[in-house]
Amino acid sequence: MGLQKIEFLNKKGNFVRDCPGTKNHICCGYKNIDLIEGCILSCSYCILKHYIKEEKIKINLNVKSIIAEVDDLIEKEHNHILRFGTGELSDSLALDRRYNLNRPLIEYFGEKKKAIFELKSKWAQIEHLKPFLNPYTVISFSLAPQNIIDKEEKRTSPLYKRLKALKKAQDSGCFVGLHLDPIIIYEGFEHDYYWLIEDIGRILDLDRIIWISLGLLRFPAKMMDVFIQEKRKNLLFSEFTKGEDGKYRYIKGERIRVYKTLYDLLKNKNENLFIYLCMERKDVWKESFGININKSEDLITLFDKRIKYLYGGMI
Repeated sequence: MGLQKIEFLNKKGNFVRDCPGTKNHICCGYKNIDLIEGCILSCSYCILKHYIKEEKIKINLNVKSIIAEVDDLIEKEHNHILRFGTGELSDSLALDRRYNLNRPLIEYFGEKKKAIFELKSKWAQIEHLKPFLNPYTVISFSLAPQNIIDKEEKRTSPLYKRLKALKKAQDSGCFVGLHLDPIIIYEGFEHDYYWLIEDIGRILDLDRIIWISLGLLRFPAKMMDVFIQEKRKNLLFSEFTKGEDGKYRYIKGERIRVYKTLYDLLKNKNENLFIYLCMERKDVWKESFGININKSEDLITLFDKRIKYLYGGMI
């Protein structure tokens, strides 16, 4: 665990933000709840440290106001099933056992029954939440081969604990989400991701995975110098290009190759898995998955269909 200073706030208003997305890229329409700002985990590729200048972690204790804002957004939305989460500016679970931050939101969404609340994490502690979990809370973990966790995701839970926590969440009645993001290209990564997907198929109930996101490593230009200085060989193994948003990404052909490979491996495990790309253009969607997603609204509509299919009349 990190030793950063914790600052407790009683912020008022503007708790929920739309995912900022990227121009000309497909966005899933996710809504971020600013519950915590800053992270005690230490992933080498994390862009938070370059956006959040202060080292201290800020925790907003005004949960009643957060719930009021979320409730207002849900009641005003008549076209889509909204999806919320607390894992944008921090890890959703890394501090939760200590401060019991998510329980009021879990209970609210369980009572509301009109929207989805997702907890995204690399910290595999959910025992304290199990008595309060309900179908409207999705427990999600970012997954990577243990080789990458050891080298690039310091202070996080090992892969086997993340998968074990996901299975516990499923056994508690929750759907779970998987985020293979960022996928990192390094020597021998195909072999490692093959066995990662084998572990997913062996340990989890694939019918209770609500969604799987795929996203390859991307980062602001100023982080390239950091990776070079720190000699991050895994992060610099392949060829990069700078996109229109100023971020470095793997070249398009490599991204398509990797997405298609992982998509096929996952679909071979269960044809009904719902798999989507995070922040990619429509041409990459078409060439990777053979699917026409021309605008963000198309993807949001697919999420609606997926949720209605799994929840039936429960939402």
